[in-house]
Amino acid sequence: MKIKYILFYITIISLINGEKLTLENIYKNGTFQTEGLGLWKWIPGSDDILIYKKAQEDSVKSFHRVDIKSGDTTAFISSDKLKYNNESFHVSSFSFNKTGTKLLLLINLIKIWRHSYSGDHFVYDLLTEELIQVSDEDSRLQNVKFSPDGKKLAYVKEDNNLYIIDLITQREKQLTRDGSDTILNGHFGWLYEEEFGGYDAYRWSPDSKYIFFFKEDQSNVKQFYWLDERAQYPNLNIVYYPKVGEDNPKIKMGIINVRNRRIKWIYNEPHEDLYFPRAIWQDDKIIVFHLNRRQNQLDLVRFDPRNGKREILLTERDSCWIDIHDNMIVLKDGSIIWTSERSGFNHIYHYDRNGTLINQLTHGDWEVRRIIDMNEKTNIIYFTGTKVSELENHLFSISLYDENMVQITQNSGWHSVAISPNKNRIIDSWSNIRTPTEHFVKNIDGQILNTMSKSDMNEFDKLNWTYPDFIKIQTSDGILLNAKITLPWNFNASKTYPILINTYGLAGSQMVTNRWRGKGYLWHQFMAMNGFIIFSLDNRQTGGRGKAFKNLGYGDLGKWLIHDHIEGINYLGRLPYADTSRVGIWGWSGGGYATALALTKSAEYFDVGVAVASVTDWRLYDTAYTERYMGLLSENEAGYDSASVFSYIDRFNGKLLLIHGTGDDNVHSQNSIQLVNKFVKEGKQIDMMFYPSRNHGIYGGNASFHLRKLMTKYFLEYLGN
Repeated sequence: MKIKYILFYITIISLINGEKLTLENIYKNGTFQTEGLGLWKWIPGSDDILIYKKAQEDSVKSFHRVDIKSGDTTAFISSDKLKYNNESFHVSSFSFNKTGTKLLLLINLIKIWRHSYSGDHFVYDLLTEELIQVSDEDSRLQNVKFSPDGKKLAYVKEDNNLYIIDLITQREKQLTRDGSDTILNGHFGWLYEEEFGGYDAYRWSPDSKYIFFFKEDQSNVKQFYWLDERAQYPNLNIVYYPKVGEDNPKIKMGIINVRNRRIKWIYNEPHEDLYFPRAIWQDDKIIVFHLNRRQNQLDLVRFDPRNGKREILLTERDSCWIDIHDNMIVLKDGSIIWTSERSGFNHIYHYDRNGTLINQLTHGDWEVRRIIDMNEKTNIIYFTGTKVSELENHLFSISLYDENMVQITQNSGWHSVAISPNKNRIIDSWSNIRTPTEHFVKNIDGQILNTMSKSDMNEFDKLNWTYPDFIKIQTSDGILLNAKITLPWNFNASKTYPILINTYGLAGSQMVTNRWRGKGYLWHQFMAMNGFIIFSLDNRQTGGRGKAFKNLGYGDLGKWLIHDHIEGINYLGRLPYADTSRVGIWGWSGGGYATALALTKSAEYFDVGVAVASVTDWRLYDTAYTERYMGLLSENEAGYDSASVFSYIDRFNGKLLLIHGTGDDNVHSQNSIQLVNKFVKEGKQIDMMFYPSRNHGIYGGNASFHLRKLMTKYFLEYLGN
């Protein structure tokens, strides 16, 4: 039976019975919830997708095949097939083997850190309709992956050892044996996961005969502790967390022969003053990223496992730092597609298999953000970038050999795209500052074939919704900064209004973009409804404008962050309706840091602040992030002092609310506690709110709603009309 899948109808964003915008509608009732695509994957060798979602007539989720061109949906796996021990289960994620004949299913997902997780895994054979559990019952697995030939699975168990299982014989082999709380085989610890975006620390060889893996030794890394005090007796939590200037984990690398389980070590000794954030196979050789501790030199080093030969293919250097990315493709001929900022802007380069430059493919004062895919049959590379505007994200294509570049997406705004395995179709998830995310099916040339979800803004408009305007601010020294401003609802130019600044502003970030920002954006609308001017700007050191612009903040992350926000206040002061005697500022994480620094270092400009999950002194944050942008503490103590909130406590004379989750593994609540202690010593009064055992995102158990209600009350009390 074929049905038209509900996903392809209009996403409804409406106000129930004409209700006004409220915090409850934003954070509790789901009134403004937009429809996403749900859990889906491209089906190998096709232009269709497999989606895990409730169909219109179903009571539980199941798998359906969707012809994305027509929107027709057919049942793929019925829910009664997904049972184990006669009990149905809910799938948290899934993936195909290369041929599309098997599905790997994850259930009972448990988060480890921000990205990593463990869970129970099953393989469903689409040919035999057989469902089998991977490994032993009650064995929680991490980083489970099919071998390229689809005959095996590799994974990491709770003992932090690597294993494989033969999917035909069901025989399991243990590949490493020294895993422990401090020795991680095939899995990265907290630092690499948080700061390099990776926790999966092994790679199958293309022929499925070998596994390259990282062994991380955390035994020399200092531990950070926090208590979960919600029970009668507290539970102790531990993370191996190297703070600035301290020892990093030691990394060792090896290649395992899957047949005989022998390991050939690439390095005999582990390294702690080098980072190894990426690895990729090139035929029968492995290319490993080598990044020095200061992170201003990156070497792509190729190893030959047969003879141990080691050679540097290419090197990136910068006076400040090198950004790590995933913009690397190894082609069938062994040549390499790579992006680099060496010209001053991130662009695409083509190297031969031995690292000799063939040509630079993209050029100009704009940035390639991400290489999405490549069609080796047509030699076309697909990527997103800022050529239209640094505020937007568009999909482009370029030929490998004639540098013919084509803009594929046209609608003004932010496009996040996925390309089908056959390179014939695109799913384009698009939004802008006026439109929540909509999903379109397009031909590879950008022609719309089908609308998967669409937003109805009529109810927004009935409320006299006020949309942000993008503006350019010229600083006193002649620099143009991107900013956006939202005027209050029912704006009257003859009145004056308090200002609420939302900030982040750390290296490479962007606050001012032409995209929908979800619930946070809705909260700003709520504050505009309550008579606030909402303002954001991207100060010097932020992203989208080239390497030199980013590098300006090197060595002191607070310098331009505060300086340019003062320039923003001076701009607002020239508007007759903006009251610069009532300036509020708030931010989360790096934005919390900016807020606390503003209320201290430049207290004469800022009156009220709410700093959520904020860094307060960079000596309290991790090595990889902080040393990347601040340099080594031993070489830049003056910069660390200048960037510290602690250095300016005596200047504080406003109102400051610190908010922190006590279970924050990223920015430890220690940051806020030590800041409070500094204020106490100075005799300064501030406000503090802790959320018990909440992590960096501070959610769950009504926390999101509670936090926004608290912030709202604080700004209304001290800045409201």
